[in-house]
Amino acid sequence: MKQDFSVSATTSYTLSQSVTSANDIALFINNVRQEPTFAYSASGTSLTLTAATASTDDMYCIYLGRAVGTINPASGSVGLAQLSATGTKNSSTFLRGDNSFAEAGGGKLLQVVNVHNNDYATYSNTNVDSKVQVFTASITPSATDSKILLTGFISMSSTNSSVQSYGIELLRGSTVIGTGDASSWNSGVGTAHSIVARGDNASYSKPDRAVPIHFLDTPSTTSATTYNFKGYANHFGSSLSNSTLVINGGGYSYNNKETGVPTSNITLMEIGA
Repeated sequence: MKQDFSVSATTSYTLSQSVTSANDIALFINNVRQEPTFAYSASGTSLTLTAATASTDDMYCIYLGRAVGTINPASGSVGLAQLSATGTKNSSTFLRGDNSFAEAGGGKLLQVVNVHNNDYATYSNTNVDSKVQVFTASITPSATDSKILLTGFISMSSTNSSVQSYGIELLRGSTVIGTGDASSWNSGVGTAHSIVARGDNASYSKPDRAVPIHFLDTPSTTSATTYNFKGYANHFGSSLSNSTLVINGGGYSYNNKETGVPTSNITLMEIGA
C-alpha cells in the first residue's frame, strides 16, 4: 500500500495507517529510499523526519507487510501443533473461547451402580417410627466433589388391609439424607424420603405400590460409600399400630393371577463436578 504526502518545510507528517516502528514503511524522498530510524522514525500514525523537507520535494511511503489478499489454509492442513492455545491438547479436551484447552465441565457421568432385586420378603411390626432396612447399595466416588444421584423404586405391599401408606427412608451409612422436615410443618408427624398412599380398591384391599427414590447426594469422599434404604407400612387409627411390610409381592395370598409379582430397582450414578 502506497501513501503520497503533501510536502512542506516540516519534519512532521501523518501516516494514513498505524505502524509499530520505522521498519514498517519504506520512505522515499525524490525517489531515493531513506534509511529507517536514521532518516526518520515512525510510531502509530506519526512520521518524524530527521531533516525537514522542502516544498519542492516529492515524498511517498510504502507500507510493508500489509495484507493485499487472504488465503484459506488447505483442508486438514491445520493440526494441534499449529495452534497457539495453552493447556493439554488431547482427545479428552476442547478449545475454549479464551484460547486454552480444558476438559469438559461438570455433569459427566463417571460410573453407574445398579441393584435389581426380585426376591419376595416380609418384615413384621413396621410403621413410620419403626422402619426396617430392605436394601443396600454401595459406590466408591472417584473425586471428593462428585455428586451421587440415587434413583429407582421399591415395590411394597402389606398383609394388613388397614395400611394407609408406604414410605422409604434414605441413609448414607447411618446418616439420614433426603428426608422431610417435620419441624417445618408439625413436629408430631413422622418423616420419610417419599410416601405413597395405599389407595382405594374394594376388590384389592392389599395393593402393591412402587415407592419412588430420587435424590442427589454430596458424600464429599473417595471412600466406599454405602446407601441404606429403609421401608415401612403405616397405619394410624386412634394410635400408631404395627403392620407387616411386603417387598416384591402382593400382601394377599392370590392364586388366580389377580396380580403379578413386581421387582425393585435402585441405581447410583456418580456425576462429575
